[in-house]
Amino acid sequence: MSDGDVISPVDAGLDGPAAAAASVDQRYRELFEGARLGVYVSRPDGGLVACNLSLARMLGFTSVADAIGTSMRAICDMADDRERFIASVRDPGRLEHHRCRLRRQDGSMVDVIEAVAGEFDAGGTLTELRGFLIDVTTSIEAELALLDRERQFRAVFFDAADAMLILDDSRLILDANRAACALFGASVSEVVNQPLDALVVDGGEQLHAAWRELLALGEAQREHHVRGRGAGTRLVECIYRTRMHGHGHVCIARDISDRRRIEERLMQAEKIDSVGRLAGGVAHDFNNLLTAILGYTELLLVERGPDDPDRRDLEEIQKAGRRAASLTQQLLAFSRKQVLMPRDVDLNQTVAELQTMLTRLIREDISLVCELAPEPAMVHVDAAQLEQAILNLVLNARDALPAGGEIRLEVTPVGGSQVQMPPEQPSAAGDYVQLRVVDNGVGISPEARAHLFEPFFTTKGVGKGTGLGLASVYGIVRQSNGFITVESEPGAGSAFTMHLPAVRQLPEHTPAAAVATTGARGRDTILLVEDEEAVRVIVSAMLRRSGYNVIEAPGPRQALDIFNHRGNEIDLLITDVVMPEMNGPALAQRLIGLRPKLRVLFISGYAATGIPPEADNPNVSFLSKPFQASVLTARVAQMLARANGGH
Repeated sequence: MSDGDVISPVDAGLDGPAAAAASVDQRYRELFEGARLGVYVSRPDGGLVACNLSLARMLGFTSVADAIGTSMRAICDMADDRERFIASVRDPGRLEHHRCRLRRQDGSMVDVIEAVAGEFDAGGTLTELRGFLIDVTTSIEAELALLDRERQFRAVFFDAADAMLILDDSRLILDANRAACALFGASVSEVVNQPLDALVVDGGEQLHAAWRELLALGEAQREHHVRGRGAGTRLVECIYRTRMHGHGHVCIARDISDRRRIEERLMQAEKIDSVGRLAGGVAHDFNNLLTAILGYTELLLVERGPDDPDRRDLEEIQKAGRRAASLTQQLLAFSRKQVLMPRDVDLNQTVAELQTMLTRLIREDISLVCELAPEPAMVHVDAAQLEQAILNLVLNARDALPAGGEIRLEVTPVGGSQVQMPPEQPSAAGDYVQLRVVDNGVGISPEARAHLFEPFFTTKGVGKGTGLGLASVYGIVRQSNGFITVESEPGAGSAFTMHLPAVRQLPEHTPAAAVATTGARGRDTILLVEDEEAVRVIVSAMLRRSGYNVIEAPGPRQALDIFNHRGNEIDLLITDVVMPEMNGPALAQRLIGLRPKLRVLFISGYAATGIPPEADNPNVSFLSKPFQASVLTARVAQMLARANGGH
């Protein structure tokens, strides 16, 4: 028989009362030793007299024998608390409970709930303690983890940047965080217990639809206008989610009013840029046609005397062509593809010099006030284009004052940190100079403000405006690395503000370029490269009439072939900028590689993008289409004079 076998009273040879007592004792021992909770008997000082295996393992022992003799007082984390608890055990047979932490053999702690009963002698002295221990470490860890998650949730909930609401099934607000209170402009007590429907201005079907979706899918998303701070409303994006175990619903509300305005402005800027690209392409093609029209008209006028019956008709054609050329320049200004000649300009001086002319342009019932900066306000711009932009803005202000009023021009230097950059403008470090054109006229409606800078958009009557004035201002300012903003309300006037990057250099004193008057000598040879046949034919005719030898090439590849065979004869290259297969600057680079001192004159209806300025390369020049024959021949004579040692 093994040590672990249990011997019954009958097997032990016992019978009668002794056998019954032995059987009861055996059952109690089996209960004592087999119990899953820790059971012990100790002396009043805490020393273990007996315990079961569950308690021994609870304390980190491998057997009961190892645990016997351990002092419960010594391993209790708060011994004084246990002593006070033991002192409270007074009634025989009564269990007292308390919670404590015991130190295991390996030094780790175990959380237990201890129930203790005392055994007393006849004199009432405590002789023995009988205790039961339940290991609640796992439960306490779970409880602490739950509390920690609750603290984290509360921290996230109350400190979140987005407004957060807890709603019940009837959309009653049970709780709200600080951001929600700021959004609604109310305290927590004013928001809690309010129905969400009372805060949503345009809820209606949208809110009901979102709720149906939430109950069906557990999540929904909608946009609502809610009663916000002050008297206005705010556009919010609401995300609804059902919480776990059916404990209400979470609503995350994000104020998207500013974002929506920025998105609309970006869409407007993209639309304007798209229209600008179209306008630039149309202007380029139209400039080619105007070059031919004005060129042939000028050649015919040379052959007609003052009394020729056709001369007046030709002059009218020429005037119409020049007006059309002016329109294409405005289109190119809007699309930011016109040719600029930037230099350092004092905006104070520009406004002061324009004041007299502007006063003549506005009516007598309108006063013009110019407020200049106390110091020079230097910007790097094309002076002529800047004057055109100011002129357009003043004329626009004049038309907004049918009953008279005031137009004010203000020049103000501002630090870069003070400038609110529009979303479509790339942010750039540095200071700016503001030029504001303010009127106290009829103002502009929000609908019209959204289209102000689009070409051909105008609020004026038929025949009273082309719709290109503000569009060209927009293009001039943007091409000068600046931006323009508008502030206006119906009946409250308007303020157009140009922001131009400031420079610190002193004003340039650029002497007027001397135009060469040297005529052609008849022996200079020009290679003309132009893919548009009508332009190529008229330019060739202009040059030949001035005595130049002209070799025509309809494209860059033909020009390369010609130059490889006759390069030594060619004194000047005239090439269009935008051509298929290879652009003008790339062609010129190839030919200059063969002839480093080759003179190059670029012609184009676009801006001189990618072309080195004359200040950097005196052998290179640019002429904008459309041009007159006299201007072309004068520029060619000037460049050839340089090539032959002239000035």
